[in-house]
Amino acid sequence: MSAPDTNIETQKDNHKPSLFGVKGAIGFGVLMLVLVLGFTFANSSDPQGDAGLNPIDGAAAESTATTVVAD
Repeated sequence: MSAPDTNIETQKDNHKPSLFGVKGAIGFGVLMLVLVLGFTFANSSDPQGDAGLNPIDGAAAESTATTVVAD
């Protein structure tokens, strides 16, 4: 059963502060989500990780190593 004296316009006016608060909370949540995702993507590393670097391989490491010869 519904209330016999339902007046939508009066209820809309009475609930304005509550509705404003709910809309503000939803907006704040969306803003925080956007900021967290933006911060995450801005500070993410290269998807290849360290694979993009050129480490010294075995042959190059041997050629650059100094050899001490005992006399």
